[in-house]
Amino acid sequence: MIRQRALTTIAIASLLALPLAACTSSNGEEDPTSTTTSQEAPPTADPADATPQERVEAYLDASDAAAAEGWEDDSYAEEYLVPELAEKQKTDDEERAATGAAITGERQLSDWTVVDEADTNATVEFCEDGSNMEATKDGEPYDISNQLGEYVGQYTLVRESESEPWMIEQKGYYEEGTTCAEHFTG
Repeated sequence: MIRQRALTTIAIASLLALPLAACTSSNGEEDPTSTTTSQEAPPTADPADATPQERVEAYLDASDAAAAEGWEDDSYAEEYLVPELAEKQKTDDEERAATGAAITGERQLSDWTVVDEADTNATVEFCEDGSNMEATKDGEPYDISNQLGEYVGQYTLVRESESEPWMIEQKGYYEEGTTCAEHFTG
């Protein structure tokens, strides 16, 4: 089953100031198994022209930039997330900002796979490795090594029409212990 986390990028940071966001299952459904295709495309300037993968990558980059600056600017949430998820993100970012926490370093993303894509919805999976990221709290190193490493992510995106940009509707990760190698080659 897929565990849903309130925030992808900031799931690591949740340990800095807050308990991990509540996880819920995907309504009892088993791990998604369907024909998948790999998707790779160069970045685009117009958000409406961006692929689901490009939108997720841009969101994670913006989230990482906010985390590096202590979550002082949460305006990126509205650009990439549906309104309900954006509000949750902003609330969580404000709480983290109050703790003096920050996360820096480079997140590695690979194995991008489109699980499902139609005109107005898409589901992508990818491998996320945060082992090169470091946390600080009030300027001092903070150990989050138990939350770093490799995870298989799955994001669902929606848009109102083909002329609108993809917006992230749901963010989740496969159960702990699901390795990228097993998931993407199995």
